Amino acid sequence: MQYTIKKGDTLGRIAERYHVPLSVLLAMNPVITNPDHIFVGQVLILPNMQDLPEEAVFTDPVNAGELVFRAQSVIGSAIRYKLGGGGMYPTDALPSRDGYCDCSGFVCWVLGLSRKTELPFYRKFGGWIYTDAMVSDVESPSGIFEKISTPEPGCIVVYGAGRAIGHVGIVSEVKAGVMKKVIHCSSGNSRNFGTAIQETSPAVFNRADTVWGRFSGVL
Repeated sequence: MQYTIKKGDTLGRIAERYHVPLSVLLAMNPVITNPDHIFVGQVLILPNMQDLPEEAVFTDPVNAGELVFRAQSVIGSAIRYKLGGGGMYPTDALPSRDGYCDCSGFVCWVLGLSRKTELPFYRKFGGWIYTDAMVSDVESPSGIFEKISTPEPGCIVVYGAGRAIGHVGIVSEVKAGVMKKVIHCSSGNSRNFGTAIQETSPAVFNRADTVWGRFSGVL
């Protein structure tokens, strides 16, 4: 789907109009290096909602061990970090078809979900599953995550964007109620290890606004 920029348009307004997270819009239009610099007549690529895949659904209850195993299965795979990438085809063997993924795309794939969803809770987020939406879900009694006070293997660990970019991962190891390892997709992993999906210490999640959520499955 294409959109031609008109006078008065901004990327933020276009993203809001078409219910697409700005990060996804930028990822689909890599020619835009500065979101404040667009011009009339410029053609944008937008997601074609009719072509998005259906979700692979985990039944309730979800086996946390299966989630950790699924996350571990792609550690070190040839995936590089790209904001807005991956997570569209949850039945694929890898979280991305073009070799690029971000943290939300990776976690959606692990959970067997497409990041573009028809799940009722995410309608107010334009049908997209991303870090801010997941934080809101964890804090709500009506989403697909149950908030938990201490981490457990297979749960998500997430914080929202705030003034920067949010982040989310899958907790893979806990000792005495303390996170020891997290599997996540990040630009830092790409820089440090050459590939984006790695199992690391949870240092990046040591923030006051971090929350944990147990995936309840989708009926």
